[in-house]
Amino acid sequence: MAHSQLPYFPHDQQLSYNDSQVDAELKNGSGDQIGSSNLAKHGPNFTNTTKVAILTFGDGWKSQFINAKPILDKYGFKASFFVTCDRIGRYTRMSWQDLVTLHNEGHDIESKSMTAPILTNVSANQLNYEVSQSKQCLANHGLNATVFATPHGKGSNNATVVNAISKYYDLSINGFSNLMFLHCDGWKISSPNQTDCRTYYDNGTLTYANRYVVREWSHNYQDDTYGHNSTKIFQIFVQAVNNQTAYNENGTIDAIPIVAYHNIAEITSSDSGNTDLALFAKEIKYLHDNGFKIIRVSDLGYDDKTKDLYIKRWVS
Repeated sequence: MAHSQLPYFPHDQQLSYNDSQVDAELKNGSGDQIGSSNLAKHGPNFTNTTKVAILTFGDGWKSQFINAKPILDKYGFKASFFVTCDRIGRYTRMSWQDLVTLHNEGHDIESKSMTAPILTNVSANQLNYEVSQSKQCLANHGLNATVFATPHGKGSNNATVVNAISKYYDLSINGFSNLMFLHCDGWKISSPNQTDCRTYYDNGTLTYANRYVVREWSHNYQDDTYGHNSTKIFQIFVQAVNNQTAYNENGTIDAIPIVAYHNIAEITSSDSGNTDLALFAKEIKYLHDNGFKIIRVSDLGYDDKTKDLYIKRWVS
C-alpha cells in the first residue's frame, strides 16, 4: 500500500458531517480567516493566478523517471521526489544517476528515510538513524535534502517523530489533507483553534499542521478506493486541485493542493499504489491547460516571526 492512514478530506463524504455542513464550515469559518492571512508581506505569495499546485513522487520508482518525467518535461513542470536511500538502484527503483539527472534539471530530491519503517513504531536510536542518515546518504551523492517525508504519512500527531525531523530538515511532508494552508488555519473540523503554523500550542501539544506536518493529497488513496476507474478519479482530481480557489483571492496564495503520486504505470490490474499512466498524463495536461503554477516543496519557507509558511520562489 502507498498509504496506511485514511487521509482527511474536508469535502469527503466519509466524514460524519454532511457535505453542506462541511462546506459551510470551510467557507464561513476557515475561509474568512484565510482571507485575512498576514502573508501579504511575502512578495512571492502574490501571483496573477489563483491556482498553484505541488507534485510529489514517493519511494523512488523507476517509472517516475521513465514514464512521469517526460510528461513533466513536456510542460516544464518541476516536482519533488522523495526517496528511501537503501532502495536506490534496486530493481524497479531509480538509480543514483537518475536522481542526479532530476536534480540537475531542477527537481527536488528529498528524503523518505533509510529503510521506510513506520516511524512511530521504532526505537529512539532507529528513528534518529532513519531521519539523519538518509540526509547524509543523499548528501554523499551531492544532493542536499531539506525536506523529509514520513513513510505512509505516519507521525503527524507524534511529537517524538516531529522533534527528530526538526533537527535535520526545514519541512516535512507528514499526514494527509486535500489542501495545505500556508497559514495552517484551514481545518475547522480537526483543528478549530489553530491560527498559525507554530509547531506546538502554548500548552505544549502538537499542532494539527505545521512546518513538520505539511499535509498532502494521496492520489493512491483514490486509485485504490475507486478501483482505478480513471473517469471517476479524474473528476475527483479536478475538484481537489480547484478547491483552493475559495481561499486564494486578490492574487494572494493561502491554500495549495500537494498531489502525491507513487508508481506511474499502465494499469493492467488492480495494483495497489499505482496510478495509471494515461490518467497521469491527462491530469498533468489539465494543470497546464488551466493555468496552474507548479512549485516544489522546497519552494516553501517558514517565517519565524509570523509563524506562517510562504512561497519563496516560483519555478514555472
